Amino acid sequence: MSTHTARVGEPARSRHRGPLRPHEVALAAVLGGLSVATVVVAQVLPILTSVALLAPVPMALLGQRTRPRALVAVVVAAAGVSFALAGLSAAVSVVGAGVVGGLVGEMKRRGRGLAAFSAVSVLVAPIMGGLSVVVFWILTPLRRLLLESLENTVTGMAKGLDEVGKRLPGGEAVFTQTADGLRALTGAIVDYWWLWLWSTGTVGTLISLFVAWWLVGGVIDRVRAIPSTDSLDEPGRDLADDALVGPLPVHLRGVGFRYPGASDDALVDVDLRIEPGELVAVVGANGSGKSTVAKILAGRAPSTGEVVRPGDPGLGRPGGTAMVLQRPETQMLGARVADDVVWGLPEGVAVDVDALLAEVGLTGLADRDTADLSGGQQQRLALAAALARDPALLIADEVTSMVDPVGRAELLDVLTTLPARRGLAVVLITHRADEAAAADRIVHLREGRVDPAPPQWLAGVAEPDTEPAAAPVVPISPHRPGETLIELSGISHRYLAGTPWEVTALREVSLRVNRGEGLLIVGGNGSGKSTLAWILAGLTTPTSGTADYEGSPIHKQVGVVKLTFQHARLQLQRPTLGEDIQAAGGVEVGTAEVSRLLDEVGLPREFAARSTDALSGGQMRRGVLAGALAGHPQVIVADEPLAGLDPKARADVVALFGRMRAAGLTLIVISHDLDEIAQVCDRQVELVDGVLVDAAAREAS
Repeated sequence: MSTHTARVGEPARSRHRGPLRPHEVALAAVLGGLSVATVVVAQVLPILTSVALLAPVPMALLGQRTRPRALVAVVVAAAGVSFALAGLSAAVSVVGAGVVGGLVGEMKRRGRGLAAFSAVSVLVAPIMGGLSVVVFWILTPLRRLLLESLENTVTGMAKGLDEVGKRLPGGEAVFTQTADGLRALTGAIVDYWWLWLWSTGTVGTLISLFVAWWLVGGVIDRVRAIPSTDSLDEPGRDLADDALVGPLPVHLRGVGFRYPGASDDALVDVDLRIEPGELVAVVGANGSGKSTVAKILAGRAPSTGEVVRPGDPGLGRPGGTAMVLQRPETQMLGARVADDVVWGLPEGVAVDVDALLAEVGLTGLADRDTADLSGGQQQRLALAAALARDPALLIADEVTSMVDPVGRAELLDVLTTLPARRGLAVVLITHRADEAAAADRIVHLREGRVDPAPPQWLAGVAEPDTEPAAAPVVPISPHRPGETLIELSGISHRYLAGTPWEVTALREVSLRVNRGEGLLIVGGNGSGKSTLAWILAGLTTPTSGTADYEGSPIHKQVGVVKLTFQHARLQLQRPTLGEDIQAAGGVEVGTAEVSRLLDEVGLPREFAARSTDALSGGQMRRGVLAGALAGHPQVIVADEPLAGLDPKARADVVALFGRMRAAGLTLIVISHDLDEIAQVCDRQVELVDGVLVDAAAREAS
């Protein structure tokens, strides 16, 4: 058996050792691609040559947030891509951008000021200029081409000046002298080309260095709160290819965990054992530590206590640990379903793709584009990709929260039968009573500790200290009278219209929403609900048809209809939750208003100062709702507002919606949680394959 022990206060290593980590590779690929795009655009479009000054900025950000070896790797790769796209000059520009950006990033990482940076720049710039001389000294044909091109260009300009001087009275002296001066300067450049290249290279490097320093400072301030490490990666831990993979049985003994920079422990004295062939449900309120337990099981080292297992957890490796997350699109990498299933597997690992897809309910979809799958199908694809590793331990973190009821039942059926069929252990993190009831045993987390008593909501009983306020009774009528606030007429929308990848999301949708109304929009995954939500908020202009708010196009009034995204994290852009709420509401929202809004959505007031990335998924969702309420909007479109929330939080949000309705706010909700949301809505419509139907009429038929 092997153990891993860590203690609170153990110094974290700011830099990994060994091969590049996956998150480093991903960051390098994205930022390196930005530099390549900038350089190639500047090379291909002469009118945008000055854009090349921005090329060092992504490299500088990479240098500030990763190891030097990541920067070296991306410079080599980016130079090769640039050479293939735009030739040697582009490749040399990318290398220069890497040197400039790397220097700026390293100085920023070390906390050096402008004075120290200036001193280093004065030393580096002449060296970079000298390197350009060496390059052109070696590449004689290229040097001759460059100088001949320069000489021909200046000669043409000089002849033009001569002609102008001859035609203008008294202009011959001025223009002819200027032309002669240009010829003389060109001759000097040709004769002393090395001096010209060295001086222009030095000056250009200095300009690039200071432009990058100025720009990167602002970028770094904006992204400072975004973690630059993988929360699943253990600092300083390197797994050799021949390391023993053995995730089970696993025993957490007195495990505690505190995230870097946090003031409180996420886990406290957790004891937990997982055996092969078990189905274990982990439940608890938002922020209780469920996802942190998942990370510990997947291989993250605890801050205190120990984790005992036969070998390495082997996250993502055959026979090791596999994870399926709440958002399946973040795990899709292949363009085709079959490619995605086997993506990243070592050579020689045989996978029966068709059989695996059949096992998860995706029979016959091996050649389908992954982008064309519905949300439920994407989640099952993520499960298939996890099972392709033949894992001993499968961790499913809220995998059904964004799936429609039919897809949820199918996923649950697959997950609950895996232990018996495959002999693996499944850890299912959930807020749903039916999913928890299907497990062999339930682990209840409360404020980071294991509570031996199961949550009372499993038995349908509200916990006495968490009873939500009752929602006001809202008059329900099938056709609420009142002024028409939003009107959609003949709306259709196609993505990638006119291309072979065209996808029709909506077809001839017509809908009226009256002031003060509560409308529930339902439908299966992929039926077009989120597209409709973005059109209602004015963030997407439909391909055809009209979408009006009070008689004017909604897309010309962005902000008048507030939208809460289906994926809450994408909507939180500021370092802290309080800043994000203030930004959403505008300058009139002060700290007192932020506190009131946090009270409304059931979050503690101290969360205003909490880092956005320190929030759980459910806390993020309520924070987004608080931002939507800032500024007292007339209309809110809430896309899956209950997804990922624990039972108490769901009840709190439903009660909040009831209070909003009672105050006259117009509410449009897109949700799979029909029974709860229907309490505060007047009517319900359904989207079926992009077509809007009346839900009541469909049920009657």
